[in-house]
Amino acid sequence: MRLVERLPARIRPLLDTRSFRQTMTIGAVFVVVTSGAVLWSRSLLTDLVKDHVVELLERDTATQRQLGRFGDAPDLAADLRRRAQFETETARRRLVLDASGRLLYGDDATAARLLDALNCDPARLASCPTGLVERRGKDATDGWKMQALVVALPDGGRFINAYDIQPMLSQMRAVPLAAGVGVLLFLLTSLTFGVYFSSGTLRRVGAMSEALAAYAGGDRNRRIDVGRTDDEFAGLGREINRTLDRVNRLVEEVSSVSSSIAHELRTPLTHLHNRLAGIAEDCADPEIRRALEDGIGETRRIQQLFRAIMRLGEIETARCSLSMEPLEAEPLLEEIRESYLPLAEEEGVVLSVAAEPGLRIRGDRTLLFQAIANLVDNALKYAPQGREIRLSAGIRDGWEELCVADRGPGLAPGQRALAVQRFFRLNPQDGVPGYGLGLSIVGAIATLHGGGLLLDDNAPGLRVTIRLGRHAQME
Repeated sequence: MRLVERLPARIRPLLDTRSFRQTMTIGAVFVVVTSGAVLWSRSLLTDLVKDHVVELLERDTATQRQLGRFGDAPDLAADLRRRAQFETETARRRLVLDASGRLLYGDDATAARLLDALNCDPARLASCPTGLVERRGKDATDGWKMQALVVALPDGGRFINAYDIQPMLSQMRAVPLAAGVGVLLFLLTSLTFGVYFSSGTLRRVGAMSEALAAYAGGDRNRRIDVGRTDDEFAGLGREINRTLDRVNRLVEEVSSVSSSIAHELRTPLTHLHNRLAGIAEDCADPEIRRALEDGIGETRRIQQLFRAIMRLGEIETARCSLSMEPLEAEPLLEEIRESYLPLAEEEGVVLSVAAEPGLRIRGDRTLLFQAIANLVDNALKYAPQGREIRLSAGIRDGWEELCVADRGPGLAPGQRALAVQRFFRLNPQDGVPGYGLGLSIVGAIATLHGGGLLLDDNAPGLRVTIRLGRHAQME
């Protein structure tokens, strides 16, 4: 039952590929053209049969005239009886009637059907039509169609020479039937090849997407398997692999430069910090000591800012260690709550956790802890005393989400897009400490997990949501 339910979800991607649509388009065009050709050829064959029968009738009548046999009705009837002994059985039917309408040649059943179809009353033979006549049996059960040539005889009689063309027309029904079977086989073959090529396309595209996702997730050695077939996918794979190699080289160069900068700046900053701390410790002048302590605070701030920038660069370039694993959402949030509980109590803010029971998410625990901690730290800076900061986790629209909501001043809609940019601060003069990198780091972590960062109004306050990947049921 589960297989039947999952079958449409597996087939639909195959039907949405360009190769399948192209195959089906070619098949549809073939069906339309073939159907039109079959209908046209059947009509053409029907006309050819009718023309051939008319030609036979006219040739037979012309032969009779040349032999001088179109005399009185009794003589013509006697001549036809003599010739009937030497002629093979055919679909042709001949009748000879005298001027009074009496049947001189032909069987009564055929005469009754032909005369009825011709609307010919033997008692008034002069009113019967002459020349070429085409008639179909009046009764639907008759199943015959007649081509006839009616000739008026000199003594007032009638010579009716007719062919039943229905057997020949019936045989032509096999033409559209055979063509229909051929078209059906072609459609089934096209469908089979369309599914085959589509599955191959999806397999190649899926392999590329998987390789790129693994690379974006931090596996810098992951490449696309080109295979032995030299087609457009192989060419695209080679170009992507060359691009990834170049990206690796650039990342290594940037990493090398960053490491050099970090080493060159961290050491003198540490020396400066220690030097100022030593001087301040031995300084007896209170004013000079306060100035030195301010300098020490500035060097500490520079070091923290530098570490934040370096951390953001590591996350954005996926150079940080990434360990994706199933995590219990509620214990993770409770651990962060306990870490910030003393600070929250000092600020007079209530920290609460609301997570779906038993919810398990997939992610890197260290990075997610850092991201939520950054959000809680920001919320504590702006949350009014006595208000609540809520940490929550859940599934929305199929996405795993971690959320921190406060009751502070919030952000206007036009400011939310700017808030995730580096070094953006709503009001740098408000005295609130920070570097404007917190939300940038959180956004980079969310992107590294395959999701994004959402900022919404909490009415009042700000609701920040870390959207992770699509939720999958875990064992």
